[in-house]
Amino acid sequence: MIGFLTLLKREVMRFIKDALDTIAPPTVDVILYMLIFGLALGARLGEVQGVSYIQFMMPGLILMSIIRNSFYNPAYSLFQSRWDGNIADALSSPLSYTQMALAIILGGVARGLLVGVLVLIAALVLTNLPFAHPILVLVYGLSVSIAFAGLGCIVGLCAKNWEGINTVNVFLLDPLVLLGGVFYSLEMVRGIAVIESLTRLNPFTYIIGGFRGALLGTTEADAIIGLILALGLGVVLVMLSILLFRVGYHLKA
Repeated sequence: MIGFLTLLKREVMRFIKDALDTIAPPTVDVILYMLIFGLALGARLGEVQGVSYIQFMMPGLILMSIIRNSFYNPAYSLFQSRWDGNIADALSSPLSYTQMALAIILGGVARGLLVGVLVLIAALVLTNLPFAHPILVLVYGLSVSIAFAGLGCIVGLCAKNWEGINTVNVFLLDPLVLLGGVFYSLEMVRGIAVIESLTRLNPFTYIIGGFRGALLGTTEADAIIGLILALGLGVVLVMLSILLFRVGYHLKA
């Protein structure tokens, strides 16, 4: 366990030491969303699903923060280790492939949850959040962070260059998250054929909607369905990460 904990510590210290580059920017970015869309424009939009607009958008912004940061930490850390060649140090250690994969994934979970908590604190300063189902809120945050840290691990192994990581974010994560109802409800886009269809078919709609129900007590989506999707996604992506480590996929090239 000493080797596992050492690698985990390295993954955590990687973003803690560079907090001005890794923690502050995504936190400030989301706070700006809160101020501009929540306070400046939210008053004109009125209530959505029985709550103020700023309350409505908070769960989606918190989850978006967790997703992005859980993904980025393992993706960049693992790719940099491959790029610089220092992945050989871990491969020559007594650590098993499973331990290596889990340490890298847990480092991403730590960063995702840290940024999520900071965004949550900012949200509580700006508005009231009832925490309708606090245990469910915690389980949602943890399962989503694990899932996307697993995805980051996979991308870190598969990426051929630095741009490849951003490509996944721009063409996969951002569209899925932003079209998952972070800033709007299904009722607000009813009749807008393209957006309504993409939102209904998007699994993130149910994950974000479920998290919103756990936090606010109001949602268009079933919280249990969203949680099942998040947990299932987490299991699949973590197991795939471990499998890629075990077969040595791109670990030595």
